[in-house]
Amino acid sequence: MQTHQKYLVSPASPEEAGLFYAQTPEKDEELGAIGHVRIDFGHGGKEFWPTWHPRGPEALNSPEFKAELDEVVGQFRETVLHDLPSMRSYCRSHGGEIEGGICTQNYGYTVETERYRYLLRCNPIEGDYQAYLSCFDKQEQLVGRVRFASGEQIEYTNPTEYLKTVKEELPYHTTTGFHFETLTSDPEVRKTVDDMVYDLYGEENPRKLEDYEEQPEQGAAMGGMEL
Repeated sequence: MQTHQKYLVSPASPEEAGLFYAQTPEKDEELGAIGHVRIDFGHGGKEFWPTWHPRGPEALNSPEFKAELDEVVGQFRETVLHDLPSMRSYCRSHGGEIEGGICTQNYGYTVETERYRYLLRCNPIEGDYQAYLSCFDKQEQLVGRVRFASGEQIEYTNPTEYLKTVKEELPYHTTTGFHFETLTSDPEVRKTVDDMVYDLYGEENPRKLEDYEEQPEQGAAMGGMEL
């Protein structure tokens, strides 16, 4: 096996566990899901049968993505996805335990590149699919969404555009029915949103940036605050 690996593999943190399992179509859209590779080690745990399942617009399944996915899978094949015994050994020594497995302990591992994020869930038992590699395009992830009393709703994948809209529309929320949801886990974006809400009332946000490093609750509205 190679000693040098191009992609850094990190064990899943407990708060990420839910992301390694199937999501609703709405959540897949928020996360910029492209699809997932379902992997079966076959009879005896020594084979390798991958199957691709799309979960997003076909345009996201670009040649650039496919080339990188091949590299990521190739690297995993040298270790955790080499075969079933290798998976069991890797999971025992690399942590990454996640909740949610029905019949056995599941494990999660993450690879994050400049544009894409890969979440590998391992289910090291015979008689079932042994792995699911979910793939996400970070440029397509929803930063937030806004809506108005008129029923108009706008979704944003660009943090700068989202923050600009919140800044411009927030002072008029009582007359326009403006409401927003911050969906990103980016601490800087979440803090900036809360700063705006506090400033609206002439107050200073008591929370520091490090307070936002923890994972937000799913669907947290108003940057963690409610008007």
